[in-house]
Amino acid sequence: MRESMCVAVVGILGFVLMACGGPGQTIPLSVNMDAVPAPAKIADPLRVAVAPFEDIRAEKSIIGRYQHYDLSMDTLTPAGGSAADQITNFVVEYLKRAGFQVSRVRSAEAVAPGSVDVVLSGQIEWYWSVAVSWAVRTDLATRNVLVLKATNTGDGSTIRTTVVCDGTRTVASFDLGDLEKLNGKALGQTLARFLADVVVMDRTLQPRK
Repeated sequence: MRESMCVAVVGILGFVLMACGGPGQTIPLSVNMDAVPAPAKIADPLRVAVAPFEDIRAEKSIIGRYQHYDLSMDTLTPAGGSAADQITNFVVEYLKRAGFQVSRVRSAEAVAPGSVDVVLSGQIEWYWSVAVSWAVRTDLATRNVLVLKATNTGDGSTIRTTVVCDGTRTVASFDLGDLEKLNGKALGQTLARFLADVVVMDRTLQPRK
């Protein structure tokens, strides 16, 4: 088995499976948090409020496809709610594991003055997982493109960045759990990259120089 970053494979499989395919089942796809590498712990645990992410994709109800060997196509939908819920919940859990004091709020505007140090919000530009079964293997691929916005409540300064993460893996046969693990790892890489580019300073998040 192999696992790597591969933009070309993800892009090709994603566009092909978004464009074609016959009728099939609808399968809920989760994010496997157990597969996410443990994040580095921060030394100064800021209070962070996470607002719901905005899904700006054209098709919000679908997050992927599974093409069987016989060319029939299953649709992958977000388990437990919407894609926005899935991503927001992941961000909350990941930041908790990194040592932040995290709360989820209804909106950025609902945060009480002085209650938190940072308000984190964002947009989902791309969130797609695919599986393609061949005669002797199944190719898995996933991609997420997230816009992350951190607003420091103390001085009103803002950090805004777009992070792209891809993952691919080849397995002998399709198992939904393998795709959920790959999805979780890719999302974990996204948050890890975001946190690697910032530094805690005077109860704020600042770009790492």
